[in-house]
Amino acid sequence: MSRVYSVDEVHVEGLMIIPDNPPAISVSARGWVPTSGWSHPDLAPWMYIVPPTDGILDLDFVASPPTGLALQVFTRIGVTKAFPVPAWVVGVRVHSSTNSVEDKIGGAAAPSKEAIAGEGMPLPWPFPWWAPKSVRR
Repeated sequence: MSRVYSVDEVHVEGLMIIPDNPPAISVSARGWVPTSGWSHPDLAPWMYIVPPTDGILDLDFVASPPTGLALQVFTRIGVTKAFPVPAWVVGVRVHSSTNSVEDKIGGAAAPSKEAIAGEGMPLPWPFPWWAPKSVRR
């Protein structure tokens, strides 16, 4: 796997938070590769010994280069990946060979503590092994 040539767009969304589980995000990235035939695009997270102070998770935008003949033309490539993240993450920075693009987490926010557990959820509850805890007032 090698880094793609460049990254143009990055979009990150927070996914619905389930209590007692780590937060999760969905990251979409689009960019360019220098030839045709690239496959298996992926976003590879960096490993940290100490979390960064800015709260940005770094990801490498990688793909498998072509084997054999390939057209020498810039080609679009994209990837979307969902994964759990540590609680300190407030955004992502996607790196390519020539640049990097960052985006802050948007979308679903953590439910407020005043919300009634399960309010607005479809009935019957779709996950029989997990049910939200009621909030006492």
